[in-house]
Amino acid sequence: MNPRKKLFVFVVFFLVALVYYRLKVLLVYGDGEVSFLREVTGLTIHHYHYGLIIVLIASLLLIFYRVNGFSVGLMGFGLGSVFDSFVSRLFSVGDRVREITVYNGSFVLTIIVFVNVVILSFVFYLVGIRSNRKQKS
Repeated sequence: MNPRKKLFVFVVFFLVALVYYRLKVLLVYGDGEVSFLREVTGLTIHHYHYGLIIVLIASLLLIFYRVNGFSVGLMGFGLGSVFDSFVSRLFSVGDRVREITVYNGSFVLTIIVFVNVVILSFVFYLVGIRSNRKQKS
């Protein structure tokens, strides 16, 4: 995939994420409605979080598998999701004491997330090795 095409795919998906989430919030959650997932779990999950997960997957694909339209587009969409929430997360109003308490109380869950990312990295590494062996034969 040539650099010009990579840039085009990246920018298109980066902007698609912005348009998608802005329209979704405007049309679906504009009246302050709480999402089903937040209602059930009580977690405050934003497209920022989805974007980080997508960026992780795209990064692993780019590092261990291959650079193609899918991996570049996935990275663009993931980063677009993150950057759409970036400024609003900077200015979100919160209680600093509660924020630190939650941060400190989430250490075990954070370790679990990190361990899962490392395991996922190894899985992508192994898949990439197998794929390279098949291509060479």
